[in-house]
Amino acid sequence: MQPHSAADEKVGLPYWVDRVLEEHSNVGGALPAEPIHDLRISLRRCILIADVMMDLDPGCDWKAMRKSARRTFQRLGTLRDTQVLNEWIEKLGAPGEPSTDMLLGALKKKHELDRIDARAAIREFDRKQWRTWRRECAKHYHHVVSDRAACESLALELWESVRDLNRRAQRSRSLLAYHRLRVGLKKFRYAIENFLPSMYPGWAPDLKLLQDLLGEIHDLAVLDQMIVKSRSLFEETVFTAWRGKVKDERSSRLQQFRAKMAGKTSPLRIWREGLPAEKDLRSTGLARLGEWASFVTPDFPRARRTARLSLQLYDGLVNCGLTGKEPQFEERFILHAAALLQEAGRFKKGKAYHKESFRMIRKISPPPGWTKRDLEFTALVARFHRRALPYPDHEKLRAYELPLRQSLIRLAAVLRLANAFQAKPYRAIRRLQVENGPGFLVIRAEGFRERDAINSKLSVARRFLEFVFQRSVHILPPGTRMMVPRIVRPAARSDAA
Repeated sequence: MQPHSAADEKVGLPYWVDRVLEEHSNVGGALPAEPIHDLRISLRRCILIADVMMDLDPGCDWKAMRKSARRTFQRLGTLRDTQVLNEWIEKLGAPGEPSTDMLLGALKKKHELDRIDARAAIREFDRKQWRTWRRECAKHYHHVVSDRAACESLALELWESVRDLNRRAQRSRSLLAYHRLRVGLKKFRYAIENFLPSMYPGWAPDLKLLQDLLGEIHDLAVLDQMIVKSRSLFEETVFTAWRGKVKDERSSRLQQFRAKMAGKTSPLRIWREGLPAEKDLRSTGLARLGEWASFVTPDFPRARRTARLSLQLYDGLVNCGLTGKEPQFEERFILHAAALLQEAGRFKKGKAYHKESFRMIRKISPPPGWTKRDLEFTALVARFHRRALPYPDHEKLRAYELPLRQSLIRLAAVLRLANAFQAKPYRAIRRLQVENGPGFLVIRAEGFRERDAINSKLSVARRFLEFVFQRSVHILPPGTRMMVPRIVRPAARSDAA
């Protein structure tokens, strides 16, 4: 859990939904500039939170919330853009100057039309529905925020997007590329603010400065387009002078932005150093996959217990030298992910949920540190945790080379046995240890009793493990002595015989 402070209370979904409702009340019929701006800021935060949560949590109606916020945000945006252009014209022009009055006059008619649409947007805003979303979705949001590793994975993905957008903008120098960078930077800023609030205060000054610079560059580009469209209103010298002023202001901000983002002191470098190192990406990505699984799995605590038993079995087999010698992939992470995600298909409420899990896992976008191939393997192992056994000639495995198929089958066998230990008679089992004997394996199950019968599910899983590792498997409580049958050798025949 992240530590809470007084500052933390001014971030997060409940706070911003409350701000949306408050600023909506403040806007009123007059539509003053400041409340409109504050309402759009609050809506933008809610859009970002819904964007992030949509990929993790299909249980809440994040899509509807995002759609409502975007619709109101965009309809107010045209009015806000007109207000901002007014401010720029007054700043760059001189009071009473004919060209300034002409530009302000050209905006006036559009301003009135924008005000009509903005009033309609304010009137149609559904306050009751927003209060419902606050009540229903806040718990899901807090569940994600409490998992720092998952939030770091989300932030890193957005950082990578900002890095790529910055490279394109610096290379092409086009205003469209800088506009896209501005949008990406906003998303990154709001994600840090709302999902990693403890890190935000140290990064906020640079994030705000860069966002403001890019915002002003965009505003000046829009003003330049307006001046070009209004060319017929001016003499050529006045037209050139206005465009020159706008160009100078825009160039100044572009230089500031490029200087800030260049070199070893670039905020991009500083932000990256505060996010997970390369060696930790697997773990943070796994945490993020686990968050998704927690929202789509009806009994996620059971999946976590199964994952723990699976890893104990796998580690025991590695210690016995039976697997993990020359892994085709990072088997332990794949097994862990498959155990957590194996029952995701239950969310669709179908009978063959293991097949639905297979399809759902393959559709996930890989978090940083993971690849599509990793998720393919995870989906395959999860697919075979029940029902049909994953023999090498199974249609889902034929696409892979034999050594890879064998690795996947071993992991499926381990996961299947761990699941069998979670069946009703054996739920008291807390820990598994593996011992290697001559031609057999002993699995010590803490919580298992000698008088416990081996039910059909555990029997099938045990036999499959025996087939995979080509040795008999015995399940015993800890401390129980393994009775190895004596091998009686036939006596040598005497010469007389």
